[in-house]
Amino acid sequence: MNKAMQPIPRIELKPTLLSSLSDVEPSSDVTISGICNDSRLIQPGDAFLCMPRTAAHANDFARMAMERGAMAVITIARRTGKPVTIDLPSLQLPNMSAVGAMLRKLLDTDRFGIHYVGITGTDGKTSIAWMLREALLRRSDRVWSTGTLGLIRDNSDISDIGNTTPSLMTSHYLIQQAMKEGIDALVMEVSSHGIEQERIAALPINTAIWTNLGHDHLQDHGGFEAYAALKARFVDETVRRGGLAICNADDENIRKLMAENGTATHWYAHGLYAADINHDIDLTWEQELPGMVRFAYQGKEICIEDIPAGEFHAENLAAVALTLILRFGLKFEMLPSLLRGITAPPGRMQPLNISRWQVFIDYAHTPEALERCMATARTLTRNRLIVVFGCGGERDREKRPEMGAIAVDQADLVWITSDNPRGEPPEVIASEIESGMPQPYPAEVFLELDRRAAIAEAINTMEPGDTVVIVGKGHETYMEVAGRRTPWSDFDVAADCLHLKEDQRMRLCA
Repeated sequence: MNKAMQPIPRIELKPTLLSSLSDVEPSSDVTISGICNDSRLIQPGDAFLCMPRTAAHANDFARMAMERGAMAVITIARRTGKPVTIDLPSLQLPNMSAVGAMLRKLLDTDRFGIHYVGITGTDGKTSIAWMLREALLRRSDRVWSTGTLGLIRDNSDISDIGNTTPSLMTSHYLIQQAMKEGIDALVMEVSSHGIEQERIAALPINTAIWTNLGHDHLQDHGGFEAYAALKARFVDETVRRGGLAICNADDENIRKLMAENGTATHWYAHGLYAADINHDIDLTWEQELPGMVRFAYQGKEICIEDIPAGEFHAENLAAVALTLILRFGLKFEMLPSLLRGITAPPGRMQPLNISRWQVFIDYAHTPEALERCMATARTLTRNRLIVVFGCGGERDREKRPEMGAIAVDQADLVWITSDNPRGEPPEVIASEIESGMPQPYPAEVFLELDRRAAIAEAINTMEPGDTVVIVGKGHETYMEVAGRRTPWSDFDVAADCLHLKEDQRMRLCA
C-alpha cells in the first residue's frame, strides 16, 4: 500500500542539557525538550536547528523560533548568511557531519550494528535497491530500503518520502526506527542532491555502490565535472571510513575518478572473461539470452535464470551479486537460490501483460537510460518498435536533442509528447527534442503534446509483433504542468487504451 510519510522536522527528547549533544561548548547551558529544524513547528522548550538552506535568513527564522518558545539555537559554522544575533543560548557546530553525529548520539543509534548500503549513479539505483532488498529477504534478513519509490518496509508497505534521498533528520530518525524494529540491513539510494546538501552526513553507510555516470541534474550542480565529483566524493568517503566501494568497471569515467582519488574499489564488468585482461575486476557477467545472466567469480561460473528483461537488469544484478558476496558474506554458489526469479521495481521495463499486445512502461529519462531501454525493447520485438517519450521541463536542456537522436535511431515510430513540462512551454521542449533528429527522419515521427492522446495513438497503431515502450515517467503518479501537479499514471492510461483496443478487436471478430 502506497502512503505518504511526512519529513521529520522535529525530534522530541526527554529533558536534555544542550551541552550533552556535542563536544562543542554552547554559549550557555540550557535544558531542551526537542530539536526542530522548522521555525514554524517549534514547540516551547525546543532547540531550533538552523540548517544551511536557511542560512541567508537565519536571524529571521531564529527570531520566529524564539517567539514560539525556543530555548536555544543550533547553527553550523562556515555557512553564508547573516550571523544569528538573537538573545538565546546557542551551540555552533563546525559542519554537517557534526550535526549528523549529534543526531546519532541523540537517537542512541551509535550502538546499532547494521549493514547500510548506499547506491549512487545516474541510472540503476532504484532497481539495485529493489533487487538487493528482495534477495536479502529471501535469506530471511529484515530489510528496508529508501529511494525514488519511497520507504519500502515490504512490497505492500511503501511510503512516499518526497525525495530520493530524504532529509538528514528523516534519515537519522529512520535508523532509530529500524533499530527499534530489529532491522538487519538498510539500502539507500544516494542522489547527487542528497550528497551536495549533506543529507547523508554521519549516516553509518558501510558499502557504496556506483552504477554509472551519465547526464542528469547537471544544471543544479554546475556541470558534468561537478556532478561527477559529488558522486566520487561519496564513494571515497565511504571507503575512508572503512567501508566497501563496489563500482561498474565498464564506465570509464568512474574508473578514472577512482584511480585519481586512489580509492580502493571492487569492480564488476561485462564480458565473462574480462577479468583475464583486467585483473582488478572481481565479478564479470554476460547475457547470452534474454531473461538470464551468467556470472564468473574467482574461477567459477553460475547461471541465473528468470530475471527481468533487459541487459541493464543483468548489469544491475551483477552489482547486487558482488554486494551479497563482499558485504553480506554469501558464497558464490548460493546466488542462484537468491536471485532466480527476482523481480524489477515498478516502472522499469514493466510489462502490461494485457492480451497479445506487448507494451512496456519505463522510467528512462536520460540519454543513457533511453538507449538501453530501446536496445532491450528491440530484442523483444518481431515487427516495429514504437516509442512514446518527452523530456521534463526546467531540467537538463542539453539532453533533449540527444534523446531525440536516440529515439529516431532505435525506433520505427516515435511520438514526441509532454513529460512534466513544469513551467516550460511543452512545444519548446518538443522542438529541442526534435532538433537532435537527423533530416530526413530515419523513423516516422509524430508530435502530440497531450500525453494521453499520444499513448492512445501509439497503441492504436500497433500491429501484431509490434512493441510499444512508454518512456520517462515509469512509476510516477502525477503530471506537473505550469507548477501544478495532477494525478497521472502511464500504466493506467496504457491499460485503458489496450482494453479499448482489445474490445474493438473482439467486436470486429464477432
